[in-house]
Amino acid sequence: MELSEKELSSAEFKATRSNWIQYSKEHCKHLPPGSVTEFKWKDYSPAVFRLIQELEKIDNNEYEQSICSDDTVRKVCSLARPGSMCLLSKDDRFTIKTLRKSEVKVIIGMLPSYYCHLKKFSNTMLNRLYGVHVVKPVGGMKVYFVVGSNIFQSDKLMHKCYDLKGSLQGRSDNKLRLREKLILKDPDFDFRFYLDPLIRHQLLL
Repeated sequence: MELSEKELSSAEFKATRSNWIQYSKEHCKHLPPGSVTEFKWKDYSPAVFRLIQELEKIDNNEYEQSICSDDTVRKVCSLARPGSMCLLSKDDRFTIKTLRKSEVKVIIGMLPSYYCHLKKFSNTMLNRLYGVHVVKPVGGMKVYFVVGSNIFQSDKLMHKCYDLKGSLQGRSDNKLRLREKLILKDPDFDFRFYLDPLIRHQLLL
């Protein structure tokens, strides 16, 4: 039986898994002198996100190699405040956004319905979330973050990029940057879409 066919228990949605990540000097050439080379790492709901990765045909080993690379971990740990910036993994396949602990609880709380939605509507336009983690360098602070699909990875020329939530509340400050591109928010969205009814229906799923 394939992993994606497995029935998940309620405990698996609440489960966590912790381990240590260590880098040798040879693998830490991007870290400045004196930087820590050991990190405590925790995965939230690992079995559930593993299934979501499988639904999207993402190899879990490749995912871990991308997200756990020394360059990616260093950048995540250097972020000043939750939600202040969106990063790309070294291979550009995934987006990484820091979170507050309270936001992690919200994501884990909605995970059962989110997972069922992805299984039921394979063509949904909801962004895919592939993992929620927390990393803590030795002697440093915990950094919570979520990993999602890189929807900006495209061969089409993008003149503007928007991160829209359908609300103006708290959306005026702290614009995100992804590489060199500025990500605009709801107050910057000053035009309308006229959509084909079928496309509109797909957007609302």
